[in-house]
Amino acid sequence: MIVTSEMTAKEILNDFKENYGKVRKLLDEDSKNDPENEPYLSKYKAREILMNMCESLKKILNSESDVDTIKLHAMLGAVLLNIGIVDMETEELTASEKVLTEAVDLLSPNASKPEIVTTLINIYNNIGILWSNRDEPGRAKGFLLQAKELYETFKCTLQMPLPIEHVIGNVGEADVGDFMLLEKAYTLTLYYLAQVFGSLKENLKSAIYCHVTLRRQLQYSDFEPIDWALNSATLSQFFAEQNGFFQSRHHLAAASTILERYEEKLMSSESNDEAFLAKLETFKHRSADVARCWAKYCLLLMTASKNRLMSDAETVTEAITDMSNLKIEDDENICGGDAKNLVFPDIDVSKYECKIGDKFLLTYQDAREVFLCCQNWLNKAKEYYKLDSLASDYIELIQDSSQSYSYLAFFEEDDERRSKMHKRRIDMLEDLIKEINPTYYLQYCRQLWYELGEVYSDILNIKLDKLNKSKEKPTPHSLKKINMLCEKSIENYDNFLNSVKDKNGKMPAKLEFDVIRPVISAYAFIGRNSMKRIAVDKTVQLSNVRKSFDSYQAVVDICTNDKDAAAMMHEEFSLCQEMVNILPIKIKRLENELVG
Repeated sequence: MIVTSEMTAKEILNDFKENYGKVRKLLDEDSKNDPENEPYLSKYKAREILMNMCESLKKILNSESDVDTIKLHAMLGAVLLNIGIVDMETEELTASEKVLTEAVDLLSPNASKPEIVTTLINIYNNIGILWSNRDEPGRAKGFLLQAKELYETFKCTLQMPLPIEHVIGNVGEADVGDFMLLEKAYTLTLYYLAQVFGSLKENLKSAIYCHVTLRRQLQYSDFEPIDWALNSATLSQFFAEQNGFFQSRHHLAAASTILERYEEKLMSSESNDEAFLAKLETFKHRSADVARCWAKYCLLLMTASKNRLMSDAETVTEAITDMSNLKIEDDENICGGDAKNLVFPDIDVSKYECKIGDKFLLTYQDAREVFLCCQNWLNKAKEYYKLDSLASDYIELIQDSSQSYSYLAFFEEDDERRSKMHKRRIDMLEDLIKEINPTYYLQYCRQLWYELGEVYSDILNIKLDKLNKSKEKPTPHSLKKINMLCEKSIENYDNFLNSVKDKNGKMPAKLEFDVIRPVISAYAFIGRNSMKRIAVDKTVQLSNVRKSFDSYQAVVDICTNDKDAAAMMHEEFSLCQEMVNILPIKIKRLENELVG
């Protein structure tokens, strides 16, 4: 673009249009095919053209020209924005900041002009990204909020935006496409704000901005269905964790509705080529992920209901499951400060919402309905996630299934039926652990051994309670059963503990933080369950008490040598110290009886 004093407005615009077209082709198309050894080849070529355009436009601005100044500012602003983006993408952050700041200084005096507004919002967005990349979310937030405020101010003027494509296009009145470019830019502002608030640990505000981003994408039909569904389902998990089951269910139902529509469209295509098969594979994969999110919703609803019933009476009276009790700091007026507004008015999701409730569970029947729903979603996920191909995911699905039985058992009042539910858990976990190799899946094996130790303990306690309540003399069969449950529980806890020990069978001098609680709990359980074994023979009794003593002593040793462990497991440490003092007396008595 060579500037001469005689250039007409038409020539200036045509020159700009031609060069801008080259830049867009380089950035949007050619850059995707750049060689691996020169990944920024097309971007550098585009930058060179943009720098020449920048220089030429500055000369025009400083000379006599019949081109409208606002139009020239809009053109130069667009060029500076693109240079800033290329610099950021080629990791020249300082250069990017400098050129984007120059663009703000140039455009902000006329921020609300139709030719300027979309470009300036995009500039603020990119400065926001820049500061996020530098791990300075506070500074990023400031620029993104400026973009938000500019959009809202401009909307109040009732003008139509004129993006750069319109400015240089020699077209008539603004059209819907121009309006959409502004709305897209603002949707990105909200999306980036969601990320920034997440980095600032303002998680509820981040979730609200995520929701509004998704809602706008639906409103303007500007979304990729698979990504949208996955994002909505992921967001539902956050709401469920806040006891916002109303919002969580709504977002999951929206995700399933969008996936269902996408599947209908996909299956109606006549094609069966590679592209179709790739889309079908992605659909199956992501549908399984959404199914897992539904299962997590069920599990979170069951566990929250269990915790609520186990807490004191005052808390039980509060049955809010729609976050209406949360005070939402909504300085930017993004949802009117009301969590009940976090819904999608543009789609009907009732088909999926009616399949499961969003209120706390009170009875076995309530829990059973959620349990069955959970099993359905887990089975759907297992259609995609198989042990032989995606083992980690499959293992987690079995663990979720076991947990759902555990929560259902909590609501069951009949001891026999509760035992059967726990027995189902044992069957599925033992079948699984036979199939997986501890060398490759040690973390999962540890979790499974520990959980099996817990489940056998749960059944043991049910049987012992029944025995204690009964006035009849226990049968040899029931005593044998109790001893078997003790042994199986101890065996699994021992397997877990052995997996933490070194090659010489010794516990590490200092345990890793994430195993402190399970290791100490496992030793404490072994200590208790060893004492629950029923034996007539004094030698066997002595062996059981010694095993119990050794386990309690192991806890005392760990906590004595590790302040973190002692602080975290204060209660268990105290109880084990007590047992270590008491049991030697019992051991001595049994030894004397055997000698006598």
